[in-house]
Amino acid sequence: MQGEASVGEMIRFSWRKSREILFPFNFKRWLKILIIVSLAGAGVQGCSANFRAPVKPAKPKTVMGKTLPAASVSVTSTSGSTASVSGGTETLPQTGTVVPSANLDQASGAKAGVSANPVKNPWSLWLVVGGALLGISFAIFFMWLSCRFNFILLDTIVTGNTAIRGPFREHREIGNSYFKWSLAFFGILLGAVLILGVLGIVLFGVVKGHIGWIILAGILAGLLLLAFFLGMMVIAATMENLVLPIMYREKIPAMSALNQFLEIETFAFGKVFQYLLVIFGLGIVASIAQGLVSILMGLAGLVAGGIVIIPGIFLVQALPLLKFPLIILGAFVVIAILLAVIVGIGMVMLPVAIFFRAFALAYLTRLYPACDLLEFSGKAP
Repeated sequence: MQGEASVGEMIRFSWRKSREILFPFNFKRWLKILIIVSLAGAGVQGCSANFRAPVKPAKPKTVMGKTLPAASVSVTSTSGSTASVSGGTETLPQTGTVVPSANLDQASGAKAGVSANPVKNPWSLWLVVGGALLGISFAIFFMWLSCRFNFILLDTIVTGNTAIRGPFREHREIGNSYFKWSLAFFGILLGAVLILGVLGIVLFGVVKGHIGWIILAGILAGLLLLAFFLGMMVIAATMENLVLPIMYREKIPAMSALNQFLEIETFAFGKVFQYLLVIFGLGIVASIAQGLVSILMGLAGLVAGGIVIIPGIFLVQALPLLKFPLIILGAFVVIAILLAVIVGIGMVMLPVAIFFRAFALAYLTRLYPACDLLEFSGKAP
């Protein structure tokens, strides 16, 4: 398009807009915006991975030079000698019979008045199920809250207003529509993962025993999963950054806004991928900056904690009677320092979070010129 603003102009405009929203500095205003950004999930995001070490299999038992399976048995030779196995050591009559050690264990347990197969406490199962349901309920609740607060954040960036209660009610319908879309999206994601998992198991079962085919199947499965997750990430990022502003402006449901976004004459997939590449590169820089800020804030928190806690330790040694109240006070101090560190990191990185959303609104004018919420077309240098 002729006269189209460059990415550099969008970056400069977005940074300038971020400063206009946040400055002059006011702690109460910054704290409210930080709460909105946090509940909207619009900060600089990170990722982590957990690995579980495989369980080492037990070594097989041998009796009289023969290897026994895991569910081993007790064997006694005709001379009455005793064989030691995993189930215990038993001496049998000189008959050369084979008796499962599990039966012997049950018999000995019955003699001792103890059940050989104790019934597990059913309360533990109920606790696990209840904890899982509670966790799922909290996740769904915070997803709903995040969907509503995304529109509050848009309202803050567009109008400069930091109110929460009014916009929360005003954008209820579109917020709930985005929440339903998010539930459907994650449902599709979960279903696709389950289907791919079943197909993977079937595929590995078919090529079992052929090392070359197993390696090839593993590579293909990895590439398929990578492509699938990248595609879902593209859809989620496009919806959150480029379609939500259309919902905000037009006050229409999620699917209507998405269809309207895709059917506009100026839409092009190449422009969407260019936007994603730009924010990916900027996100790397922002993540490095956030890491450095987190380290510095963490060190400051350790120093502050040492200044408070070390004298407390000496005070406890000098006045043992005050040990319990000082420990409670120390716990509150540690919690306060941790909260201060978290808030400090959020405050420092707040302009970056606002910048990313302002940049999305500026870039949206390339794809949907009518949705110029920040009047970028008239203010771009």
